[in-house]
Amino acid sequence: MAGQKSTFSPEDDDNVDFNKLEKELTTAIHSEARYWRENDAKFRAMNQKVANYEEFRDIVLASNIQPLAKDDIQGLKARRQRWNEVASKTVPESNTSTGAN
Repeated sequence: MAGQKSTFSPEDDDNVDFNKLEKELTTAIHSEARYWRENDAKFRAMNQKVANYEEFRDIVLASNIQPLAKDDIQGLKARRQRWNEVASKTVPESNTSTGAN
């Protein structure tokens, strides 16, 4: 453009904060990915002909959920922890009910 002075000069290279620039770029990329993921979920919800807004909203909010990877499932199988150790303990015979009221 003739007559316009460039606002960027080679001396400005020294003042660029590349860490901040990278952070802004990463944030923009994640924001755009979220936008398109939620937009696709909206179209899926409309094609499913959901009954009400709550179902539509739940589908859109759950759009970020990913299925478990094979490694995650195998890790769960290897786990042998009881979920409720207190309930799984056997009750001593002396504390069992005799049926008398």
